[in-house]
Amino acid sequence: MRVPVVKSRSASRCLAALGIAAACVTPTFAEDDAAALKRLEREIAQTVGENGCGNVSFCRVIPMGHDLCGNPSRWLAFNNYPGVREVVETKAAEYTFIEEDMLRGKPRPADCKPAGKAKPACVNGRCSVGEFSY
Repeated sequence: MRVPVVKSRSASRCLAALGIAAACVTPTFAEDDAAALKRLEREIAQTVGENGCGNVSFCRVIPMGHDLCGNPSRWLAFNNYPGVREVVETKAAEYTFIEEDMLRGKPRPADCKPAGKAKPACVNGRCSVGEFSY
């Protein structure tokens, strides 16, 4: 049994129109990544909260993000309350992964310097990023 093949110009026009429409609705990943970074920043800020401290022994700092040189784009200071560290470290790692992925394929600058490690500080009753050691 033979199946008839229908050839029409309208069918080819529809396929062409679908191809053009598909090209017009390609997702923009940069916008999605930027929104994810903003969301993670909000979630980290909520988790960290007031970030109070009596002295520096309550405070911790972790690297967060990724710049073109492979260094952290920022350091995050937080109070080591029970359960906070695990949440902050997980969200900071996710933030770093997204930022690293956004920079993938971009050239590394020639003047890259190694990043120093930040030290925690307790300033005015709040955990903050102190000086850097190189």
